[in-house]
Amino acid sequence: MKISREDIESARSLSGEMKSEQEQSMFQVKLILDDEAYEIHQDYKLLWKCYPKSALFLRKDKFAKLLITQLEAKPQHKVAWLNARVKMLLGAAALVLLGLFLFSISSASDSSRYTNHIIASNGERKQVTLPDHSIITLNSGAQLKYPEVFTDDSREVWVEGEAYFDITKDVERPFRVHANGFAIEVLGTKFNVNDKGETNTVSLESGKVQVTLEDSGDKIQLLPKEELIWNDKTGEVVKRSFDVGEKTAWKDNILILNELPLKEALTDINTFYGVEFVLNDSLIGHKEINGAFENQSLTDFIQTLEFIADVKITPLAEKKFSISPNDEK
Repeated sequence: MKISREDIESARSLSGEMKSEQEQSMFQVKLILDDEAYEIHQDYKLLWKCYPKSALFLRKDKFAKLLITQLEAKPQHKVAWLNARVKMLLGAAALVLLGLFLFSISSASDSSRYTNHIIASNGERKQVTLPDHSIITLNSGAQLKYPEVFTDDSREVWVEGEAYFDITKDVERPFRVHANGFAIEVLGTKFNVNDKGETNTVSLESGKVQVTLEDSGDKIQLLPKEELIWNDKTGEVVKRSFDVGEKTAWKDNILILNELPLKEALTDINTFYGVEFVLNDSLIGHKEINGAFENQSLTDFIQTLEFIADVKITPLAEKKFSISPNDEK
């Protein structure tokens, strides 16, 4: 028995376009008598049932018309063509379904990891107390994500930008920090993390931490007053000692610039105040800046910087300033 135009039209009843009861009965008889036709019918039934509606790239009615056209053009290859077409489309459907399934799992997993998302506004220092009473201080523009309740066996948070961690010790539940391209595991300690820009830094004040670099898989342990610095682009990794007071002063609203060329100091200044200072003269970028600016407003800081660096600062736009040589002698 061969599959005719009427057979295909009857098959379209699967998509909701129902024929009369008599026609449906005739079609069912054909399927019982012809094993090959029954197998093809089952394939299409499975395809239309499983293929996700939201991703269906070909409407069922158009698909049926396409089948009819192909059958009429190549009647001698009807069954072979249908089998090949079904296998191809079932494969595509399976791939789409697998992709959607994996995506749904991933999305559900990501969304279940954290429920709180804290962002420090530009120029703001923000302190957050976690469910385990650990305290995290976010620098200007930094972000923190963490769950409402930690699990019984772990504590995990996600951070972007610069943040200072004062972690409550809990031997049974290690504390993990996920940042841009690396992760940190601790029990109870105080440390600073900064993943802003090309260079990442982890600075340990007390306790002990292990830093895992995602690209290389390297695991590096730090002891108190040691910091790890690495460049994402060059891959260069350095471990060295550091000044704790200078590195973490920002959390107490103190900006420390220790004999830095003005060009380099602008990174810290812009982050601390949440503004943008730009140089319009390359020569003044080499001037060294040295000082501790405690609880100074932006207006006060500008006046101080003009005095100690002998420069003129001019507003260009909201939160944007130009630094030029002071022509008044």
